[in-house]
Amino acid sequence: MSTLLFVVVAVLAATAWYWSRYPGKWIYAFSATYADQRAELKSLRAALRAVDKEAAQAERSAKQKADRAQAAYRQDIRRLEKEIRTLLDPGRGRLVKGPVGDITVYEHVVELTGQASAVIPLAGLKAVFRSDPVYMIDLTEPAGRTYRVKYPRRREPGDENASFFTSEQLSDFTLDILNAAADEHEYRAGQNARLPQARQELAAARADTAARDEALKNLRTVCAWQKNNPRRKTLLADLDKERHQWQQLTGVTPPR
Repeated sequence: MSTLLFVVVAVLAATAWYWSRYPGKWIYAFSATYADQRAELKSLRAALRAVDKEAAQAERSAKQKADRAQAAYRQDIRRLEKEIRTLLDPGRGRLVKGPVGDITVYEHVVELTGQASAVIPLAGLKAVFRSDPVYMIDLTEPAGRTYRVKYPRRREPGDENASFFTSEQLSDFTLDILNAAADEHEYRAGQNARLPQARQELAAARADTAARDEALKNLRTVCAWQKNNPRRKTLLADLDKERHQWQQLTGVTPPR
């Protein structure tokens, strides 16, 4: 029963839609007497839809090209901007070694935790291991500020689970810090050489709008031509003429 009801509703809906396309009394929409008038309306409508479809495809294609050109333009700028930001501020970088006590060495900085918490740039950093009177590592910045991290020389009773480092381990770790500082020096040298070039490339990328402008110009040209397409204007005029004749015949103007 539900299937039959669905079919009836579907038929009624299709009939109503068809009648709305050829409005007026029943005889105008369905009788063979006015089949030629309906066929002319149908033919002109189909031709207009085809022209509009072609126009939409042409505009869509031109817009896609414009969007790709704009995306490529922005992508180049974003890439260079990101590179310059990284050159100016590389952040901590990858983990190199640690933590060894309160010291952790990253690619571009040394991080101290505990009471002497600080983040120290590796560029120009000096590290010295001392073993008297206690184990200690002194970290000295180029401006002279020094940080000292101390380590116990021996395990105390009850501290069996605490981290403990031998003199050899701390001496080797100090060398790791010095080597990381040397690597940072090389990185900064390359950074200083690359930064002016990256800035020039960014300025050139921002100024190079030729491909983007050409694609946008083509989009405007395509849209303007489709808007004034003589074929579409002719079809609209012919369709409106047929609609007027239908209105004269039935008293009701059909839609386009």
